[in-house]
Amino acid sequence: MSRKISVFLIIGLLLVMLGVNMTSFAKTETLKVTAEAWYFNKYPMEEGAQRFQADHPGVTFEWSKAGDFEVAPLMLAWSRNRYIADVAIVASPSEAVAFQAKGLLLSFDDVLVGKYAKDKWLQGFLDQCTIDGKVYAIPSDAEVMTLIGRKDFAKEAGLTDANGNIIPAKDLNELYSYLQKLTVKDSTGKTTRYGLTVNWCSEYMVYAYFSGIQALRGSIYDKNGNLDFSSKEALALLDFWQKGVKEGLISTSSLVDHSGPRNDMKSGLAAILWEDHARVIEIGKVVGQDKMQIVPIPGADTNGTVSYTMSLMIPKNAQNPQLAKQFVLEQMNADWFAHDLMDKWGKLLGLKANIEARRDDPIWKTVYSLADKSVGLPKTVDHAKMVDIMTAEIHNMLKMQQTPEKTLANIQKQIKPLNLKPIK
Repeated sequence: MSRKISVFLIIGLLLVMLGVNMTSFAKTETLKVTAEAWYFNKYPMEEGAQRFQADHPGVTFEWSKAGDFEVAPLMLAWSRNRYIADVAIVASPSEAVAFQAKGLLLSFDDVLVGKYAKDKWLQGFLDQCTIDGKVYAIPSDAEVMTLIGRKDFAKEAGLTDANGNIIPAKDLNELYSYLQKLTVKDSTGKTTRYGLTVNWCSEYMVYAYFSGIQALRGSIYDKNGNLDFSSKEALALLDFWQKGVKEGLISTSSLVDHSGPRNDMKSGLAAILWEDHARVIEIGKVVGQDKMQIVPIPGADTNGTVSYTMSLMIPKNAQNPQLAKQFVLEQMNADWFAHDLMDKWGKLLGLKANIEARRDDPIWKTVYSLADKSVGLPKTVDHAKMVDIMTAEIHNMLKMQQTPEKTLANIQKQIKPLNLKPIK
């Protein structure tokens, strides 16, 4: 035995003398990361990998860039135990519900300690990633619904304070008066600048509607615990939208183009945008950041708004699950990664610490406050069907084909057979 040990020692000494790095014989671990191609093009994934490799020598990365993520094929592959990825980045935490219903995901609970403990996250974001009390996804690319205003247009209309900041409207009636002052029409009565533009396209329709409900009454649920399509606030919101469209105060560009509202703002065709907060950065790059301001939806400063997020998931058949969790927390939730997303795209991560340094910035101060009070839409089995119903009915209303009352009645009737029970 001693002779064998001596031989190994001699070999080791010879390798050192020859300048051979012993760590090169260490096992190499590969992390597979899959997401839609745009995610890799938009966000600094390569830099995150390099930083992680510096802290974890021997780790290599393999990127899987999909076109459009389709849940069904991915679910089928994982159900058959086909190894595709250690980290999967998907569009919505609601998709985690479908995966976890089949037991295909790993929980992050074991690593959510210390600076990553559950109370260190913006609760509105983390709640969307929680199923049966356990966190099965980590929020990323998060946004809150709000109003984004042009300060120069507001100043012209006498709607700013002594510092040139837009004075938030207290309620829908006051906001409507703002739109009347901000809207510009030519001699023929044609609107050349709308007071407001709203993204009513598909999923954004749902976000816009429920952000208004949350802001106005402090809950997206009615007294029976169902999603609210019957309150006086719901009727007031739809009436506000339809009346504004009818009188040429609110643009309907989103009925034909998903990008219509943001383009309205970039071209000066609208003074206020009702969409996600991140557009403030995108639009500011065109018209000047100094002209842009986040303004709460009336009531949101007290009652909060709606938020939504992408999610980072670890499949149960991941080959390096713990290493994958480390990568997600250490790099994809690092301050440098968060600030890259904020500065370039206006997006948020879920950790409170990521935005603390920006809390004195006028834009991010308001965003932080809204995010901290935000709620996510409930995770439900038939969410996609509800989106389709709401979009069709509210579009009909905006085209003046039916009243707000009829719109709410139609939605209630059509969603009745759906399973919209919140999955906790």
